[in-house]
Amino acid sequence: MADLTQTGPRDEPPPDLRRPHAPLPPWLARRLLRAGETVTWVRGPRCNPRWERYVTHPGLFLAALALAAACVGVGRLVAGSWPALSPLAVLLAAGILVATVYVLAIANAYFTRLVVTDWRLVILQGYEICRAWRLEDLPRSLLRYGTRGAGGRTRAVDLDALQTLLGGPPDQFTDAKTIRSLGKQLERIKARDNGRPDAG
Repeated sequence: MADLTQTGPRDEPPPDLRRPHAPLPPWLARRLLRAGETVTWVRGPRCNPRWERYVTHPGLFLAALALAAACVGVGRLVAGSWPALSPLAVLLAAGILVATVYVLAIANAYFTRLVVTDWRLVILQGYEICRAWRLEDLPRSLLRYGTRGAGGRTRAVDLDALQTLLGGPPDQFTDAKTIRSLGKQLERIKARDNGRPDAG
């Protein structure tokens, strides 16, 4: 991945935040965004299927647990007693639970997104926030400053610098491994900016 050598903030007009970005699914935007917060940039998986919200939700495991219990319960009723319970019912219940754990793990890993808003930068894995940085917590080399009326200053994430860190083509699709690596790189740059030893 590329590294940024600029040590100070850019003093330029803020980037055009209307540039196109991959849409953040509405159900995820409602969960993530605070009042008045706006999404400016998203990188992540190629598709946003409607069923994503179900295969990444932790409640899927509770549904699988209920289904597994029902399998064992029906097996018990059919057998007439616990000693006569068929091992197939127990194996089916265990299979449902194991399959659900795999589905949750794979889906949450695949649906990893990097979301930039006007307040912060967030890495989402499925339904949950994996890591988040407020603008003031980001390395100075990732910020762009501008001016607004009455001498005020605006601050935003420098999307070009962020794309440089991500590497690859500047399209809206970025794999999960690259996004997770970016999170580690941001921590290293911030530690270097603060004069701390590199945590590796």
